[in-house]
Amino acid sequence: MRKSILLISVVFLVIGLIGDAIAQEEVTLTITWAGWAPMDTLIALAEDFTAQTGIKVKGDPIPWPQYHDKIFTEFASGKTSFDIVLPDSQWLGEAVVGNHLVDITDWFNQHVNPADYYDTFVKSFCEYPDGSGKYYGVPGLGDFCGMAYRTDLFNDPAEQAAFKEKYGYDLKPPETWSQLRDIAEFFTRPEQNLYGVGLWQAPMPSGGLTDVFLGCLWSFGGELWDPETKRVKGILNNDIGKEVARFWVDLYQFCPPGSTNYGMDEVNTAMQQGLIAMMTTYLAFYPGLLDPDLSLYWDKIDFCPTPKEREWWVQLGGQGMSISAYSPHKEEALKFLEWWISPEVQWKWAQAGMFSCLKSIVEDDQYLSFAPVNKVARVSYPVLRDYWEIPEYNEMGTVMAEILNGALLGKYTPEEAMDLIAERHEEILERAGYYK
Repeated sequence: MRKSILLISVVFLVIGLIGDAIAQEEVTLTITWAGWAPMDTLIALAEDFTAQTGIKVKGDPIPWPQYHDKIFTEFASGKTSFDIVLPDSQWLGEAVVGNHLVDITDWFNQHVNPADYYDTFVKSFCEYPDGSGKYYGVPGLGDFCGMAYRTDLFNDPAEQAAFKEKYGYDLKPPETWSQLRDIAEFFTRPEQNLYGVGLWQAPMPSGGLTDVFLGCLWSFGGELWDPETKRVKGILNNDIGKEVARFWVDLYQFCPPGSTNYGMDEVNTAMQQGLIAMMTTYLAFYPGLLDPDLSLYWDKIDFCPTPKEREWWVQLGGQGMSISAYSPHKEEALKFLEWWISPEVQWKWAQAGMFSCLKSIVEDDQYLSFAPVNKVARVSYPVLRDYWEIPEYNEMGTVMAEILNGALLGKYTPEEAMDLIAERHEEILERAGYYK
């Protein structure tokens, strides 16, 4: 009898172990991200993770314009279709305050050395609030604002001679915003259907116009607010802020007609079709500019950093990698994060032309050969900045974009626009309880 009982127990134990193994094999992690080249690359690399762990991985790409609203609608429902998400840096506070992401602080402290990464990536992708030591993600894609320009125009001897005669210095990719204006003026030739520069000028929510404008604002020495008191009036709309607004509105005359409706897709298309001599964008979108199936000038485009002026700051882009608080596969998701941050995987990521956040990779000279934009990444990463990392960022960014767009259309003077933005921002912050 005892032998029979023992045998039955062993059988049930074996069945249980087999069942656990089958369950493990059947786990599928769903990753949601924007529908773009980095997502495709991540899912392709994840085949190695599946081979190592038996955990399957599938992607759920969302078009950029719908990405934020889609994931936060799911968060609000208390149930997500995804286990892992790569939210924009500015969304981190919104997601954390809503208790939508897994607090991975203990795991992070065991597996991640912040010194291995550029400081802004850790602060903006992983930690909230800033300086709290609480972590909700790991560095994902180290995107940033940069510029693309047409080499056939910039390297043309006749164009170089004409530019030198008119402006007194050599034609080359702009190192300052003032130079960018000169170059934009020089190449604006409506009779040739050519314009000097393409900029995100559309009043799209939070991103777009606000993103590229801030790089200009910071480089002139302007600021958004006092980060301690959260006061905006007298800071954003001081003399420097209004100077930058005037500069921005003036620059619009060298953009294509109708570009007050330009977002990322429209600017890329203008460059692909040869309508503009140069452009600003997040450089993770560079593959579309170099695709011969999409771009008439794919072999005549190169890249450079966004300009300096009195200082030099570059707007951060990119995303961290976080775990949904509603995922039923949190342990498996943590295994994926551990796999993802390994140097081996990050090297493969970089070799595929994607932006790694690891200093050791970016500072290795091999990195420069992986993608034509990597030379720009290397010099830009030390001067990255991010804007309002608070839950109200989306509303504040949208307000700024809409009012600046109104200034481009003549609804406000540049000075009126900055005063109005400062007033509206303080109303938002006061309503949110930042002023005690």
